[in-house]
Amino acid sequence: MTIYTGAQLAVRVLKDLGMVGAEETPTAADQAWAEETCDAEIGLLAAKGIPIWNGGDDDIPGQYLTTLSRRIGLAMAPSFGLSDIATATIAMRQAEDDLRILGSVPATGKVQEAEHF
Repeated sequence: MTIYTGAQLAVRVLKDLGMVGAEETPTAADQAWAEETCDAEIGLLAAKGIPIWNGGDDDIPGQYLTTLSRRIGLAMAPSFGLSDIATATIAMRQAEDDLRILGSVPATGKVQEAEHF
């Protein structure tokens, strides 16, 4: 499984927004701002009870990359004049639903065993 860092996520968000070309490197200021925003948005998602991944704060499993980038990009889009806040907020709810699906435990079909005292 591919793992991404918070810095790689920040670059991905900037590229998904079209603020950085596919083969370009963001400026230090844009990189720092994007990383700061990613950290804040991930904190907000955690406060909402949306599990992002199981692991450390710096390790992002590949299956979360595009959905998390989309959700954070929607939060950043108004800052770049790419969307208005109301439209972005509505779209963020759908992305959050997708993140909940990624964080859910899949059904195994097995009967759960429990000990009774």
